[in-house]
Amino acid sequence: MSRFIPHGDMTAVELLQCSYQAVAILRLCECASWAMQNGGNVTDLADSSGSGLRLAIDLLGPVHDALEQHEGVKEVQS
Repeated sequence: MSRFIPHGDMTAVELLQCSYQAVAILRLCECASWAMQNGGNVTDLADSSGSGLRLAIDLLGPVHDALEQHEGVKEVQS
């Protein structure tokens, strides 16, 4: 998986920024979905939405890695 900066080299501010950027991209994809539903150019909007979602996933990767390292992965008790 491609990462922009390893999470260990990122500050807390940079990690938060990744999260905010991912949310902004998700909002854009939501708007594109509404536009497709209302008769927009489906081909272009679908391609743009897919690209945006892949970018959001890449932005959230370091955030999740940092949280897992900080808190540790807690096993589910069964």
